[in-house]
Order: sequence, then structure tokens, then C-alpha cells
Amino acid sequence: MGVPLPELAALLRYDPLAVPPLCVRGITCDSRLVKPGDLFVAVRGSRFDGHAFIGEACLKGAVAVVAEVQEQAIPVPCLIVPDSRLALAELAAHFYGHPSRSLEVVGVTGTNGKTTTACMIEHILRTAGHPTGLIGTVGVKYRTAVFPAHLTTPGADELQAHLAAMRAEGLRFVVMEVSSQGVKTGRIHGLRFSFGVLTNITLDHLDTHASFQEYMAMKKRFLDMLAPDRTVFVNCDDLGARTLLENLSARVVTFGCHPQSDLQITQLANEPGGTRFTLLIRRPVHTHSLTVAPLTLPLGLRILGAHNAANAAAAAGVALALGVEAKYVAKALATFPGVERRLEVYRLGKVTVIDDTALNPASLEAIFAAVTHLPYRRLLVVYALRGRRGPAVNRINALVIAQWAQRLSFNALITTNAVYHVGPNDTVTPEEEAAFFATLRACGLTSLHFPDLKEALAAALNRIRPGDLLLLLGAQGMDAGHALLQDLWTERRANFVPVSPAEVALAGTP
Repeated sequence: MGVPLPELAALLRYDPLAVPPLCVRGITCDSRLVKPGDLFVAVRGSRFDGHAFIGEACLKGAVAVVAEVQEQAIPVPCLIVPDSRLALAELAAHFYGHPSRSLEVVGVTGTNGKTTTACMIEHILRTAGHPTGLIGTVGVKYRTAVFPAHLTTPGADELQAHLAAMRAEGLRFVVMEVSSQGVKTGRIHGLRFSFGVLTNITLDHLDTHASFQEYMAMKKRFLDMLAPDRTVFVNCDDLGARTLLENLSARVVTFGCHPQSDLQITQLANEPGGTRFTLLIRRPVHTHSLTVAPLTLPLGLRILGAHNAANAAAAAGVALALGVEAKYVAKALATFPGVERRLEVYRLGKVTVIDDTALNPASLEAIFAAVTHLPYRRLLVVYALRGRRGPAVNRINALVIAQWAQRLSFNALITTNAVYHVGPNDTVTPEEEAAFFATLRACGLTSLHFPDLKEALAAALNRIRPGDLLLLLGAQGMDAGHALLQDLWTERRANFVPVSPAEVALAGTP
């Protein structure tokens, strides 16, 4: 079973009669995964150039190659294209029968909140009795199976294979995160999205984009992929998101606290046990699938933070537009367990620990704003610097931390490069470290710094007292923080037990 090579060649504007009548049994851009009968597409990556592995792919049994150049003779047909990334997306979509055309695909993009919003939508749909596929940072989830994620938005060949498998399982809905890098590299080229969600846009990803303007342009490119008869939900409280509202061809539905929002967040209450608000729809909201009638829907979340109210409003809007009854939306959001390392709450004896992948100015602002609603005796922060993302982001992150350190009166700020717990793509450079600490000093703030994450956490444990609040903040550098902290605490003959956010209210009681 497979697809004739001439049929695939025709997609690349080759004369089918000029191509041998071979059968292609698979498509991949990873030479390590090539099997006999596969078509190998040589793609230039940030670290490796697939053209250097064409010979290896042929030895493993590739029946043909697609490349941008052919530098040496090979024993199989080689189809030359101007852009092998776009070719990969077009070939994979055709090979797997364009699965997105048979699915209701919801694409969620934004600087922050993609993962939580996507997981909320998936949780609502499953609670309402609709098994739903999920593709994103936390992994790839089928009806019952879960696969690890290597990228927020997988490569085009892997993405199309997952969508085809979900279609084969009989799934109707798929929710996926759409990263700016996924847009830039053509991974989502050729997909048909039923709905889009734009959570926010703020400073980040300057390591993978030439400028912030290019980063914004990639978000706009995704929104422009939605056809005029599709719908996009946009956070109208966010300035960056609002700037992309002009000249969109798709239907636009807004959400947020602004009184003119189609889905308005009202009566917002941030509490130690979670977040409560009312979703107010004053007038009918027209989407391409159905019209959502006016309603007043009280909603409660077990997770903290006003930003999560915005994520929940977007998720609720998508679910209502997909025909989910309001009662199931409320039930699902009330039971949503949260996402790993997104304002995740634990207890360490009589100390509350919050673990969050805060990695840019907006996400740091969100976590510190949530902390203002929690009871605690003292506040200690362990922060892992951002590696390989440039001095600019580290400079602004330091400024945000310094401002909140003054406002919240940190008892201790401990920083780390997590040198033994990050790979080469996330190692803090000397320039990034210098930019971070120069900004701290300019703001009159110092930190206790440890290159090693374990030493930084041990220093925090030496300082905590009953009733304290300990924040573990940072992206890849803090990913191992939870496990390391648990090991350190276990060594002290204590237990590290996850708790519900409702128990956070007890943190102030020694």
C-alpha cells in the first residue's frame, strides 16, 4: 500500500511521465527514520542540513529523494524543488489524504497560554462525550494513547501522520498548538483549520525570528490561513492581539474583560483556591458553525491567575461554537486539573510551592500577579535564567523580577543557570547572564546565584520556614526543579505531596 511516485511528483510540477512508476510507502525528513520504500525529503534545519544525509537515506532504502540541490550522484530519482519544507508539507498532506479536511481542527496560537487553552478545550470536549485529539507541548494525545512531543508544532510529515491516525480512530475534533516557528518553517502549510484562537502577543522568540515584527507577521500568517467561512477567537484585552484584527478574512469573535467583548469576563475573583468569573454573552455571537445564544455562565477554575480566566473564556467560546452545552462547559472547567509547570501548586511540609514555566515578561507578570492573592508568611523565588534566547529577553525578565521584588518584598531571590539540566540549545550564554545581572544591579537588587540548579534549590530549602511560599520559575532550566526539590526534601525525611489549590489557603497557618 502506498502512493505512486508520479502522482507525488505531479504535485511538485514534474511531468508524471518523466518519473519512474515507483510506489512510495512513507514520507520522512529524518534520515534516521527512513525505511525501505520511503520518500526522503532533505530539509535545511537550524542545526543540521538534510542534504548531508541523502546518501544515508538511500542506503536505508529510500526509493526517491526531494531536495533543493543535488550535489552528488545517487541511485534513486531526485526531484529538485525551490523550498523543500513546503514540498514536505504538500507531499505529506497528499500522502495521508488531507486528514484535516475530515476533522474539526482548532489551532491555538499566542506567546503565552497556548498549552493551557488547548488542554482546556480538549478537556471540555472530552467531558461532553467527544473524544478529542490533542497536539502540543505536553504531547500528542489520541483517543487513548499519548505520545511524547518533540516540538510544540510537529514537523509536517509527523503532523499529517498524527492527523491521519486520529481520523482513522474516528475522532472528529483535534486541538493543536500553533507556534510561530511552526508557521515560519511551513509545518502547518496546507492544513485546514475550522477555528483559530489568539491568546496574546508579547516579547519572545527573538532567537528564532529576525525581529519582533517578523514574529508578529508569523501570527498574522496563521490567522490568514483561516478561510472567510471560518472563525477566530481573539483576546481583545491584549494590545498585541488587537493589532492583528485588521484585514482578517475569517469571522472574528473577541473575548476578555473589555465591555465590548463578544465573550465578556465579568465578576472576576482571584482566590487562594482558584479563580471564579462569569462569562457574559449579551448578544448572539455568530460563528461559521452556529450562533451562540446570549447567556450568563458562572465559571469556577481550580487553577490560579486572571490570565487563566482569559484562557478559559477562549476555551469556553470554542466549545460553545462547537455545540457543547453550557452545563458541560462549566462542569469541565470546574474539574480541569491544570497543566504541568503552569502555576502548579504543591505543599512541602507547611510550605506552599508553585512551579511555573515563566519564561518571558508577560508570563512573569502573570505569575506574580497571581501571588498577590495568596496568603503566605514570606516569599522566596528560585529563577532559572533563559538560555539561548538573547540578552534582550533576559534584560526585560530581570526588570520585571526587580519590579515585583520591590512590590512583594522577596525574602530571597535565588538564581541559577541550571548548567547540568539544559541541553546546548538552552545553555545560558555569558552575554545573557551579563544582561540579566546588570539589569538587576541597576534596579538595586541582588540575587544569590548558583550555576547548578540542585545547589540553588538546596539553598532555598535552607531558608524556608512554615507558612512560606516558594516559587520555582523558568523555562527549560527549571524543568527538573520539581523532581530535584522532591529528592532534596525526601533526603530530609519528609514528604512532598501534591495538593489542590484550595489547600493553598492553609499556607499561612503554621
